[in-house]
Amino acid sequence: MVLPQLVGIVFMTIGGFVLFRGGRELKTVFHILRNDPVPVRSLDGHTGPVEITGTAVTSDDAGTVTAPFTGSECLAYTYEVEEYRSSGKHSNWETLDEGQDGVDFIVDDGNARVRVNPDGADVRFESQSVTVSPGTELPDRLADYVERTEGVEAQDGSVNLLVTEISLGNKQRFTERRLDVGEDVYVYGQAMRGPATAWGSNLVDAIVGDGDGTPVFVISDTSERGTARRIVRGAIAETVFGLAAVIIGSVALLSGLL
Repeated sequence: MVLPQLVGIVFMTIGGFVLFRGGRELKTVFHILRNDPVPVRSLDGHTGPVEITGTAVTSDDAGTVTAPFTGSECLAYTYEVEEYRSSGKHSNWETLDEGQDGVDFIVDDGNARVRVNPDGADVRFESQSVTVSPGTELPDRLADYVERTEGVEAQDGSVNLLVTEISLGNKQRFTERRLDVGEDVYVYGQAMRGPATAWGSNLVDAIVGDGDGTPVFVISDTSERGTARRIVRGAIAETVFGLAAVIIGSVALLSGLL
């Protein structure tokens, strides 16, 4: 009776976690679709949750950051390195390293501009991935990254058996997501008082970022609805999987108690 109970607890724990995460994502979609983006000009002196859209451009005093895998100069990025691990009948992509960075940038809607601070944002950028098979020599930038990153090793080894050569290692996937200069951008965040602007400037007296007054802080390189669609696909899958795991765990737990 102990084994069914243990299986039930494991399934319910995993299912509950995934279900919670999926529900949180659906909550983000709800907030995104609840209101419409406002003109940037209306943020002058405004505080509180806002949605804005426009073109992402550099701030004169912040510049850009360099994305790790492509070397592209951009306004914000995330990256992830995964390795394909197999154990018996089971296999999965295991994350070895991940991170994000960004600088303050400007959203220009054609009539006015506002500064955005991306610190703490849930970024939803289009992904660009490079998958490298074992035994393959990495491109220069990826090789440099692997060399200086603890926990990530090149999988380019091989064994020469005279009649053939066998590659050693695992498949690796390098994923980069960026907000490039000049891209369309959608921001849901908190408008706060910004530094005073010069007379006649189209830069409004506000800054949009993270804050206690906003339920979510999202930056995306697509439209409001495009952002919602991008999030909801994964959210529904996680919610369904989590619910199924909780049900399976409940059945196993009850069967062990009977």
